Amino acid sequence: MKLIKLLYPYLILFLLIYLGPVKVGPITFSQVWKIPLFVFLFWQVLIKRNDKKLAIIKWSYARAAKNLVTANFSVSFFFGVVDFIRYMMFPLMFEYAYRNIKNIRKLDKLLLGFAQFVIISGIPFTFKILQSKAKDVLSFEDFDSYSGMFQNSHGAAITTTTAVLILLAYLKSKSTLIRFPKLNYLLLLYGIYLIYLTYIRTGYLMFVIGLVFLFLPKKLTFKQVLSGIGMVLIIGVGFYVLLETNEAFYNRIFDIRNGKQTAAGSGRLLFWMASFELWFNGNVFELFFGHGFYDLIMHMYQETGLPVYAHNEFFTQLGQNGLLGIIFFIGYLISLFKFILKRNMLPSYRLAMAIFFLYGSLMMTQGGMWFELDVFMVLVFVKLEFENILRKRMMKYD
Repeated sequence: MKLIKLLYPYLILFLLIYLGPVKVGPITFSQVWKIPLFVFLFWQVLIKRNDKKLAIIKWSYARAAKNLVTANFSVSFFFGVVDFIRYMMFPLMFEYAYRNIKNIRKLDKLLLGFAQFVIISGIPFTFKILQSKAKDVLSFEDFDSYSGMFQNSHGAAITTTTAVLILLAYLKSKSTLIRFPKLNYLLLLYGIYLIYLTYIRTGYLMFVIGLVFLFLPKKLTFKQVLSGIGMVLIIGVGFYVLLETNEAFYNRIFDIRNGKQTAAGSGRLLFWMASFELWFNGNVFELFFGHGFYDLIMHMYQETGLPVYAHNEFFTQLGQNGLLGIIFFIGYLISLFKFILKRNMLPSYRLAMAIFFLYGSLMMTQGGMWFELDVFMVLVFVKLEFENILRKRMMKYD
């Protein structure tokens, strides 16, 4: 009975994420359950209680609200509201978790449990027990990439990479929550294998950046420098071996599809240029408030043949939300960095900094809002704030 009670929430969560891409009328199942979740969080956080807010939360709300005011909003109304809801999830979940999770121990269990769950969820897909329902924008006909229960391979790479780094952080700190260390090390290796199977370069980059900041010491010693060089050599040799022995991996790294070299970075430079061009040629209102979702996507389609975002959050915000969108986004990043840096003496500082920089790399190479990543970020940053409050209390009584 205790085991069923423990696994039941994860089973429900698995079904919610796995069935996410399934169409329910004009929307997806993911939107069906996230809209009621948004309403619940909105009621609990902003209507039922409206407390003093951290700077990161204020910037997050401003960033979300900006999606409701763009040029041609009458055309992009539905998409503007959808983006508003998506961007509101992080601050709403942060405030809800901050108010309702009572202690760090419970928060640690949720964070570690979710990380382990994300990795374990790959088992039925790698063993062909279940078939992924993912619908990638770009399909790779010469090889299959791992998507698992997520809506696309990018979502799988981003979420699994974050989960692996969080599990590694708990193993590194020798947390008492890790009851079976050897089993969790095996789970860690399996998670790294899943990241590899996604064939997503953004995920690979996030993983390397996360590792660097997770293990970066405050003061370098000669021994640590040698260890770092050894680790870089091992990763470099492994990367080279994969390039030489795995054609699918080689093709994905160098953007070779169906035997043909594609544009640099999956056409990212073209996407960035198209978004900037759209913004630059706008009128005064469009320069400040952006063109909205519909105009951005249509311009991308006309210029590149693909109805996609700019694959860079800065350029996406520039085209969709104009200068104000950029200001709110940069304000959010700066406030988040300051929030973490001010808590540099706390146990979760390294993990929080690793999450921040892997998030930054994601925004530079992909952009967008990723719900599962938001959940991880909320739990990590709320944990950091709990540690900060506890430290202040201890200093007060000393």
